This record gives sequence, C-alpha cells and structure tokens, in this order.
Amino acid sequence: MDDFTCRHCGRPIAVPASNCPWCRQPIMVICANCKAYTDDQKPYCEQCGAPLQPDRMERIALLAHHPEVARLAQDRERAQLVASAVVIANLGGFFYDDGRGHRTVLAELLGSVRDRKVSAAGVIFAAYGYLCQKGYCSVQLSDDGEHLALTRLRPWDGQRESIEGALVEQAARVLTTREATDGMIRELMGFRVTMVRAAPLRGPLGVSFARRPKPRDASERSAFTAIDQVARLTVLPEHDRQEACRATYRLLVEFMEADRERARLLALETLRLLDWFERYERDPAIGLER
Repeated sequence: MDDFTCRHCGRPIAVPASNCPWCRQPIMVICANCKAYTDDQKPYCEQCGAPLQPDRMERIALLAHHPEVARLAQDRERAQLVASAVVIANLGGFFYDDGRGHRTVLAELLGSVRDRKVSAAGVIFAAYGYLCQKGYCSVQLSDDGEHLALTRLRPWDGQRESIEGALVEQAARVLTTREATDGMIRELMGFRVTMVRAAPLRGPLGVSFARRPKPRDASERSAFTAIDQVARLTVLPEHDRQEACRATYRLLVEFMEADRERARLLALETLRLLDWFERYERDPAIGLER
C-alpha cells in the first residue's frame, strides 16, 4: 500500500490497519518477524525486509474470512506425497510400455492405451495402493473371490482434498471397494439425475398429446473430470519429482506383489465401474436404476 491510500477504494487512511476503515477490504497484515503492519500482497515485509509470514493471530483472522484459503492452508500443513497426485502428474511414466515386454504396473493391469477411463482408473488404483501400504485401509478378497472387502484401519490425517482422503471417508461407511469407489465418484461429481418434461405433441386436429418426461444428467461435472481435477489440485509437500515418482512406483509394485489376484480384481472392478459412468453420460436413464 502506498502513502496510506486504500488500493480498493482510493481513500486516505490515517493509520495502518488490517482492513480499510472505509470499504472494509483487507489491505495489510502484521509481520510475524517485526510485528509491524505491511502490505499484504508483497512477498516481503516493507518494514524489516523479511519474507512475509503473517503473524499467527493475524493469519487466523485472515483465514476465517476466506474458507477456501483456510482449506488450502490446512491441506498444506497436512500434505502427504499421495500416490494419486503423483500419478496424475506423470501419467506417461506410470503407463509406460515399450512393446517388448517391459511395462509398468499400471500398464500391465489397466492397459497402456491411455484414454480418460484408463487414466482415471490408474489414479484410483494408486490411491488404494497408497492407503493399504501406509496402513489406512485394508483391502482383502472376499470368501467368494468376487468382491474386495474394504476396512478402514485408522482415520485419514492427510490432505482433505484428495482421492485418498475421499476413499477413507467412504471406507468408514461401506464394506467393499466397489461401494467406496462408486460413492466417492458420485460425491466428487455432484451426481444428480433430473426429469425434464418434454413439450407436448400436437396432432393434426390440434389435439395435444403429453410425452413422458426424460431423464437428464444434472451433475456438477463428469466423473472423469471430477477425478482428474481433484487429483491435479491436490496440495503436495515440497518434493523432488523424480524421487517422488520412484517412491510411488515402488509402493505400487509392493502393493501388487503383496497379492496379485487382489490387484487384478481391483483394476478390473475399477474399469468396469468407470464403464458404467461412461455409459451414463450417453444414457442418463441408467442413473435411475442405481
């Protein structure tokens, strides 16, 4: 802020303050280093020159007025190097197949032709692998060998906005991976089907004939967009990209090697579920069946 003039309304300000006394817009913060007011949009304190870090009490007040900023700040503090976010940022490497028998875990289980369905399945599979290897959930073959039983072992303490966090939340309410994946996708996409009343048909004698309402998708976004956006917007801690990819790949290999049949069934189940959401885009009527 220059010459104690509000950058929002242009009115003069007699003394430094967090908010403009005229328009109430935020203009300054208290520097945690020198405890003096300084411009809240500069990366350094105008008074002491230190990298700007708002005083803790000032920061709490700031976050209270900006819920989205507060959420990002909380996720940054809780951030883990979750597999879903690492995979979505490096799809080419995680779906590598040289055509001569050398291929990655995800390419082996899901195929190396990366369309949106395979990519989404890879993100979800990686999230389950992370949760199991880190001790948040247990995924086991059912007695009939056709389903995967899901058990939450401990609460999620990582980023709230992540595929992993959403799956742990589902795991507290359902019994199988299929139910958890389906419930997570529906919540992330804001799944909703509405009935649209069609205009009546008019006969040759002016007689109107009512037509049956048609189902229409009224979701906030598609399943594939939802998965992609959440994974890409997940806040990660500071990391080296290559080391993060290596660590995540080792985790996925360990998850698959621990139980190959479990990994195979999880991959197949995820692809089939995403098939359903793909069909739903073409025919919203099937959304009324489940």
